[in-house]
Amino acid sequence: MVYYFIMAISSILIYEPIDSFGDKSNYWKEYAHFYEQYWGGPTSPLGIWFGNEYEAFRNALSSHLGLDKEEVEDCYFMKDKDGKYYVAPMYSKSNSSHSENIIPLDWFILFNEDERKSLYTHWGLNAINYDTTIGTAIDRADEAMQILSKCFENHDESQIKSLFANNLAVMSHSLSDLQTWFSGFDKSGFIVLNYGDICSFINPATLKNEQSVREIWEFLDQLNNGQLEKASTSLRILFQKWEGIRSQASGEIGESTLQ
Repeated sequence: MVYYFIMAISSILIYEPIDSFGDKSNYWKEYAHFYEQYWGGPTSPLGIWFGNEYEAFRNALSSHLGLDKEEVEDCYFMKDKDGKYYVAPMYSKSNSSHSENIIPLDWFILFNEDERKSLYTHWGLNAINYDTTIGTAIDRADEAMQILSKCFENHDESQIKSLFANNLAVMSHSLSDLQTWFSGFDKSGFIVLNYGDICSFINPATLKNEQSVREIWEFLDQLNNGQLEKASTSLRILFQKWEGIRSQASGEIGESTLQ
């Protein structure tokens, strides 16, 4: 029997302060205020449109803004605890990154477990996302890169290679790329990691046990303390877990390996 799978997409989305958009700021303020009045709350990448809901909203919005529907631009937006708005324009390539069937391990380094949010979607499936400020994410990436650099300085290259292959160098390079990307945005903005469709390939009964953010920092702590054997085991377990998720999401195996 042949099974056909739709790719599971996870994403990182960057929200900038609404006043950082120059001439576009007033447009996004009008958009956000109208959206909240229309729907009773902010937009979300987890939101679902039913029937002609989206078309009706677009008609009402274009009328409110005095624009043709073709001229209307959409965004996600959020508010901080003080009610300040942050905007992520939809379809912008500069403020988002997507991954197919897996979440890159370096993405988890940007967050801590206190920033986790578990949601319940219209489908009845649990969903997971994390959010933190851009400045905090940059600092965490820098801390992780320092730990990796310290490991390279303090331990024999052949030992590191035998325990971790090329994974530490790849992780360091990936974190550097993330820092370069984030540096182009206001540090007071937010970064949101959305597990997206990945959650569909984790058993609902064990989804609450998905703690990759905690696990990647446990690995880094072990590495920082010179516990290379222990760190190697932790990283291998994390890799195996996500390889199991990737395999199922891509249709290579029949059941999830995440417990």
